[in-house]
Amino acid sequence: MPELNHIDLKSFIRNNIFKDIKKIRGKHAPISELYNNQFKTLKIEKLYDLSEKNKNFFLFIVKNYSKTPKLRYFLAISLANNSSDLLVQIAKDYAIKNDLKLIQYSIFPKMLRIQLLLIKEIKQSEGYHNSIEKLKSIRHKFRIKLDHFKNLIENE
Repeated sequence: MPELNHIDLKSFIRNNIFKDIKKIRGKHAPISELYNNQFKTLKIEKLYDLSEKNKNFFLFIVKNYSKTPKLRYFLAISLANNSSDLLVQIAKDYAIKNDLKLIQYSIFPKMLRIQLLLIKEIKQSEGYHNSIEKLKSIRHKFRIKLDHFKNLIENE
């Protein structure tokens, strides 16, 4: 049954999402995740910019370290264009509460800019739109908190 969901997700992404997106060319560094107290590397197969429909969103298609499923899909939203330790500390609570992953990643490696990304793995096609809404909501809350910090500093 899980393999069937993967096929459905793959066809959903191919038929519904690939229409309005552009591929980000170039070599991309792998991402890693903690699995059984070991870091496993996920090689980036393709990376897409979803900005045509959803601003600041990216779709990662990665090779899985295990045999099934062969590919995994991650939906990411950019919380900040220039990441810093302070921004990571602010966003960490949102990631933990919502069972999401927070990574610092260079989407465009030639620009030497490390973005702060909040990512969620998509396992079923039904979860795609829910994930987009959830990530948008978290980004909005993050931005409000960031503005609050900015106002505190300006009032000093």
